Amino acid sequence: MVRRLGSVQSKKLHFSCRRSECINGSDNMERFQHSLETINRRFHRVLSALCAMAPELITRPSFTETHARITNNPDFYPFFKDCIGAMDGTLVPAWVPRVDQNRYRSRKAAYVTVEVMVRVVHLITMHIENAGKYYLVDAGFTNYQCFLGPYRGTRYHLPEWRGQGRPYGTPQDMFNHAHSRLRNVIERCFGLLKKRFPILQWGMPSYLLHHQVDIVIACCTLHNFIHKFSNDDLIFNEPDEDTPADMETFYHRGHPTTNELESQRILRDSIAMQMWASNHPN
Repeated sequence: MVRRLGSVQSKKLHFSCRRSECINGSDNMERFQHSLETINRRFHRVLSALCAMAPELITRPSFTETHARITNNPDFYPFFKDCIGAMDGTLVPAWVPRVDQNRYRSRKAAYVTVEVMVRVVHLITMHIENAGKYYLVDAGFTNYQCFLGPYRGTRYHLPEWRGQGRPYGTPQDMFNHAHSRLRNVIERCFGLLKKRFPILQWGMPSYLLHHQVDIVIACCTLHNFIHKFSNDDLIFNEPDEDTPADMETFYHRGHPTTNELESQRILRDSIAMQMWASNHPN
């Protein structure tokens, strides 16, 4: 695959996003025993090859099959049978020119806001081929069309449930806990991605902004490549623990109609009542 997309197998190329370091620094001239021009040229060649591989490794979900994590767990199936994945965003620190920083600034610093794509997260598309399918989202998204969010004003995040067993007081309680358990996979994915590539957490080198975006795509591509072809990867084989959400939430409000809001509210209430009835038979 790499040869087909233009990278030369015989060259010992190093894609050094493993640590938060500047690839084109003079220290790397000594490290790689090549000139700065050679290092930059080969780095960008590999970067381009990885980005070219992205469409084959960063793919949309299946709209016809329900994920095994749902079908194999009676807490989730058949209630979430139409769920096609989880969606969220994560912040990636970036270097941007001072005159442009306000465009990318979060509440804490200057950031590039990226909808990072991993196996269970995908760029927002407002059109889904199969009617009734949806992504699980947090309260930062509007509960309409292809988004199914939790109930507001009811405990939701997994740490709120820790040590309390499952004392559900209402159908909304039960729905929110199941929703949070399923959607937490996206937080775990972001956590594993940033653990593998700390550059996504601690800061980018001072490349041009579009090269920094390419680095994010390349990291996601490598991450998915390892997940697909390696059965003994230490990071993927870590215990599946509750992962806290990013400190900042993305708010995708849109402009839903009253009918769209009502339709998704009815769907959520229906799932909640089905779960409650299944666990509280008369």
